[in-house]
Amino acid sequence: MNIPARTPHATIVLLALATAPMAHADTAPPNAGMGFVSIGGQADSQHSQQALATLSLPVGRHAWVQAGAGQSRDSQQAGGRRPGVVTGAVGMAGSSAQLTLNAAHRADGGKYRQTDVGSSLDWKQGGNVVGVDVTHRNSLATGTVTSSAGTSPARVRVAGTGLGLHGTLQASERVSVYGAVARNHYKSRTATTESTTPPPGGLLGLAPVLGASSIVNRDEAALTRNALVGATYRFDKVAVSGEVASGQVLDNGGTLRSVELKAAIDVAPGWRVAPGIGRGSSPQAGHATFASLSATYGW
Repeated sequence: MNIPARTPHATIVLLALATAPMAHADTAPPNAGMGFVSIGGQADSQHSQQALATLSLPVGRHAWVQAGAGQSRDSQQAGGRRPGVVTGAVGMAGSSAQLTLNAAHRADGGKYRQTDVGSSLDWKQGGNVVGVDVTHRNSLATGTVTSSAGTSPARVRVAGTGLGLHGTLQASERVSVYGAVARNHYKSRTATTESTTPPPGGLLGLAPVLGASSIVNRDEAALTRNALVGATYRFDKVAVSGEVASGQVLDNGGTLRSVELKAAIDVAPGWRVAPGIGRGSSPQAGHATFASLSATYGW
């Protein structure tokens, strides 16, 4: 199963866990496992939260469509926004290749809006996956900039494209390892409503405007580089994954780092529960513990 409009990080985790699918692998069509409804959320000790519900429907034997909606809340250190989230995706799969197109829009009134569109092309063979990700972002946020003269209201626009690679290696019947890297070529433009020169040395003073310094709301962060590596071990009805992730915030804004342990548990026919817990650090919020929980029914 796949959740749309996510960074390569989440895509790889879901690919790794989904290699123990709910459907039968011998006779399953290429889009097996893409019929499901899922609801999940995550939160950290700095009061950042995110919740998302997703519906995925197979179309014929090779395609699927997805739609989702949710709510996000950043901590005060990361700007204090509460944007609504709308996602969508379409996909097509063959015996050895899969193409996914996805989009996500986040908006909090006139304070903040962000649109991400992307595509992923995967090649699969014997449980091994290699893929390419292409993304584009356009976001606009209001807030304040800090300089030697004080603070001033400002509007910050971030736009650009990204390119990433991801993969999963089936090391044995029960063990797989996965990873992802991405490079985003973002450009930021700042307009202050007062005659104030933006702070030197990048956008450190714009952190509350750019926001999303929480690991929980990583999808809102303007990351120029990010990387992830992890491994999954499968028991009969449980898959346990551990991963390490790192991302560089735009314009020398610091580094987001996280370590996470999660599980996918088949609790009943068609039902899967996925709890997770981790520890992360961000430029504004410092160190924080975070947890996640989702429930999925697939058919």
